[in-house]
Amino acid sequence: MSATVPPSAEPARERRARRVIAALLVISALGFAAALVTYLKYAALWLRPPPRLPPCVLAARRGLVREEPVMGSIPHMTPEGNTVYLRPNEDRAVGCLGRMSSPVASALAGAFAEIEPAARMRALTAVMKNHVPRDPSADREALAAWMLVSGAMRALPETPETTATRDEIDQMNACRFAMRSTCSTRPPVPLLVWAAGVPSSFGLLFGAGVGVRALVHLVRERRRRKRAEATA
Repeated sequence: MSATVPPSAEPARERRARRVIAALLVISALGFAAALVTYLKYAALWLRPPPRLPPCVLAARRGLVREEPVMGSIPHMTPEGNTVYLRPNEDRAVGCLGRMSSPVASALAGAFAEIEPAARMRALTAVMKNHVPRDPSADREALAAWMLVSGAMRALPETPETTATRDEIDQMNACRFAMRSTCSTRPPVPLLVWAAGVPSSFGLLFGAGVGVRALVHLVRERRRRKRAEATA
């Protein structure tokens, strides 16, 4: 003789199943939210997209790649208050950068005043290290300064020191923005993103599947009742 399930047991079992699914959805949503917030904080620090720059930056960079065989004649002020005289290509670079940040442009003018290659290299490096703000609000002038400084670096004689310094400056830019070049000091994506995000995503997908299944069942039941009423 087979055992029968009391009619009241089926609704109770369905209620328990709904509670389990609801709890799973809540936990999954909280886990996914925690993973998303963690990733957004990480991306805001390490994976910021490079900002758009005015066309003058590219034009000024091209002018700096080759050394102009003329003496400086256009006056500019350095951060220390000294007057230096720049060549036309350097003047265009400082003027372009000055539209975004006057302090960084003044520091670049001081670096351009250095004629001896080693001193010029050190001064250009100091612009990136000591005068470009690290705050995300300064990303635009930081990217512009890197393009101009790296362009000016290409006009210097090729030496092991110049190559190493250029790589160091490139690393500073690669670690600030999400670009094709890799950042050797960028930490990996936090473990919480994977530990909470992946299981939570599966939980939300399961909940979505249950919801779709319930919706299909509801539609079928409504159609069945309509057909039954029509034939009654």
